[in-house]
Amino acid sequence: MRLLLCLLLGLCGVIDAVQAKRVYSYRDADGILHFTDQEPDTDQPVQSRLLRAEPKQWVEALEDGSAEDKRYSVVNHLAGPVEIELQFTESTNVLSAPELPAQLVIPALATQPMLRVIPEDPTRSSGFHFQFHWMLGDPSAQHDDRVRYRLPFRDGERHTVSQGFGGQFSHHDEHAYFAIDIDMDEGTPVLAARDGIVMLVENDFFGAGTDLAKWGDRANHVRILHADGTMAVYAHLALETIGVKVGDRVRAGDLIGHSGNTGFSTGPHLHFAIQRNAGMKLVSVPFRFAQHAEVDLILDGMALGKAPMLAEPEAEHPDSSTDSANGGR
Repeated sequence: MRLLLCLLLGLCGVIDAVQAKRVYSYRDADGILHFTDQEPDTDQPVQSRLLRAEPKQWVEALEDGSAEDKRYSVVNHLAGPVEIELQFTESTNVLSAPELPAQLVIPALATQPMLRVIPEDPTRSSGFHFQFHWMLGDPSAQHDDRVRYRLPFRDGERHTVSQGFGGQFSHHDEHAYFAIDIDMDEGTPVLAARDGIVMLVENDFFGAGTDLAKWGDRANHVRILHADGTMAVYAHLALETIGVKVGDRVRAGDLIGHSGNTGFSTGPHLHFAIQRNAGMKLVSVPFRFAQHAEVDLILDGMALGKAPMLAEPEAEHPDSSTDSANGGR
């Protein structure tokens, strides 16, 4: 049962160690920092370290009890709630608590009982297989539409939306329909758009591409839980530039990381979205920025932020030679 459970849920701890990848970093003669998974041919000092090649297992199951009384607990390593869905894939002569299929909400950073299975008739043979799926957030969460978000970059900067609400490239599914992509040079500071708690951090990925199967879950990102239960996603951040950790409280305007080009991406940018759990699925919700409160649909090509202030032209002063010519001494 233990092995089967690991295979169904992807919880075997050995997976991360086997799939770890070595990455090399160095600065070239111009001082530009490079990352590569191939040992570089350079005279500059090179650093190397092992990084995870797969996302972390944020939610996992633990098995306990006897053959006649199986008990399972769930561990939520996230600083925010998750919803889990349990179901039997096979069952013969068993009773379960709760009765399956079932959905449960697991609080932040909690370990709690998930499932108990016993024979219905102890005199007969019995057996079962089960699986569970989990989803970020509490399905009861509803977005507070009165909230106005600050721009996720420094005051005085101006950036263009390369893909807005309903963007044709990748903003057509529910989880991303109301997301925006903001063009940003790599290394641009990214700020929290609203107060909240850092729920999840992925900080160990490098590289990017447009193969969704390969790169879809390999973007460095921060997920921040808000007071109304919704979550902000800041994605495609640069490798190891995230300065917050799971459980940190942040205020709007706090630095959380730097923009990059990681995961499913065609170039440096920040992917920003507000999401909620709509019952075992994530959906994005429309939002407004305080600085552009009159705009209810953020579309491709929109400029965010204020244009840089131009210096006031200096007042013209009469030329001394003109004064002299006019008799001014």
